[in-house]
Amino acid sequence: MGQTDGMEAKIVAASGWKFAAIQAGKFRRYHSTNALAKVLNLRTIGPNIRDGGRAVAGLVGALRILRRFKPDVVFLKGGFVCVPVGLAARILRIPYVIHESDVSPGLANRVLGRWAERIAVGFPVRSYHDFDKSRLVFTGNPVRAELGKVHRLEGLAKFKLDSDLPVVFVTGGSQGSAQINDAILEALPQLLEHCQVLHLTGEREYQRVQFALRRMGKVPNIERYHSYGFLMAEMPAAMAVADVVITRAGASAIAELAFLSKPTVLIPNYEMAGHQVENARVLSRAGAVRVLDGSKLTTERLVGEVSRLVGDQDERERLGKALSQFSRPDAAQDLAKLILEVGRVGEEQS
Repeated sequence: MGQTDGMEAKIVAASGWKFAAIQAGKFRRYHSTNALAKVLNLRTIGPNIRDGGRAVAGLVGALRILRRFKPDVVFLKGGFVCVPVGLAARILRIPYVIHESDVSPGLANRVLGRWAERIAVGFPVRSYHDFDKSRLVFTGNPVRAELGKVHRLEGLAKFKLDSDLPVVFVTGGSQGSAQINDAILEALPQLLEHCQVLHLTGEREYQRVQFALRRMGKVPNIERYHSYGFLMAEMPAAMAVADVVITRAGASAIAELAFLSKPTVLIPNYEMAGHQVENARVLSRAGAVRVLDGSKLTTERLVGEVSRLVGDQDERERLGKALSQFSRPDAAQDLAKLILEVGRVGEEQS
């Protein structure tokens, strides 16, 4: 179940599964320290009223679909579209499992977590303070099956990289990060003295980055710089070839890097994504990553951090090993087993 215009509709259709569409409403909160201002801000009150109606329609639709399908268990993977489905399952006394990828749960999972039979989490249970720990299960975050199947040599060939120079892979996530892109461009002359940079800019940022690069004029060793707007099938190769990775602190990216034991520098989004800050904080306390504060990011700090890691193999190995402790290679299977376990109990009780 999901929204008709959401990416889930296309993904599920391509997989051959049945898909049921419902309406859903997002509750917007203005970034303010005042709780009342978050709710009553003029920029959000109109859309919130509109989406409130959608949420009610979604609940009615979810009730109708669940009554017809009669599931033994419901699995909810965060996001506002899950709220009407979870509430419908609660009303119909159908047990459900939720999965929270990040250390700091979103509003949807905080609401649904009150009645969930089990709450699967992406980080160790001790990292969470918003849920009843007795119902938490550390399954980890599932990673794509292709990871780990691509050798470094394949990555060197695919991206035409020099095997004698270390590779720094930079990504700001699927949408790209203007902040990270700008920082890399400023640091490029110094970085390219000692390493190669494989830069995933994000589709929306690609043309802007290329324009900025042309304005920089002649950059020494520019042949060592390789930029792409978007990678899909090539992503496992990019991860495999990297000696150091610079990225945001999203849970999915962290899970993949932990699976591959990659030395990582995190630059969490402090302005828009508080959950990234918490993810980075947990990993930093465990000595598993380096963290740079984006609000205080300078060329000197970025170059210094990368240079230290590129030049210290022992430190890279230590970081990679520490980050791998957060990996759960069988996360998908463990999550499936948990859902089936709750489903069997629900079937026996009905």
